[in-house]
Amino acid sequence: MREFGNSQVFSIKYEFTNNPYDEIGIIGNSWGVFELWVNGKELCRFLRNNQECNYEWNLIYLVDWISKNLNNILYDEEFPLPVNGKTTLELLINSSEFNSDNDDEFDEWFSAKQDWEFKHSWISSRGGSYLPGIYFRRSGEQIEISWDNEGIYNDEVSFPYMTGVEYVPIEVFEAVVKEFIGDFLNYEAQYNR
Repeated sequence: MREFGNSQVFSIKYEFTNNPYDEIGIIGNSWGVFELWVNGKELCRFLRNNQECNYEWNLIYLVDWISKNLNNILYDEEFPLPVNGKTTLELLINSSEFNSDNDDEFDEWFSAKQDWEFKHSWISSRGGSYLPGIYFRRSGEQIEISWDNEGIYNDEVSFPYMTGVEYVPIEVFEAVVKEFIGDFLNYEAQYNR
């Protein structure tokens, strides 16, 4: 397995494996196992039917989402709505309590919330997989990595770390993610010739 970073702080590990669905092109060629480690916790591993599973899917979906949203993660500090909260999870919960009789105002509020979520959580790129619900947000000179997997896949799947928040120095996060993306794209091209 290829590893970038230190799993006791922040690391990404991945390995290409055989595509079980005989998909072709970049989708088929990018099938593999992916691990995200934050302060000694592997956040992508899950339990299904009482069996521990590694996250395994078309990894190009993750690489594409991370590539498109890395600047949002690294540079956006402000949550787009006027609510209080110290963590992403608190901000999302508090912003969900908004109510208005004005349909336009209501739609504008939830559109801003949803737009922010698409830029800071990779769950929209899961493509049918059991990807955990993780958010990435700049907080000062750190990246807050928070997750909430409660009820995300009903009772079918559970995660050892169902909810939580951890912090990683921004320079560590940026270096690891950029090294992973560069290696993935280079290795994928070589691996799939």
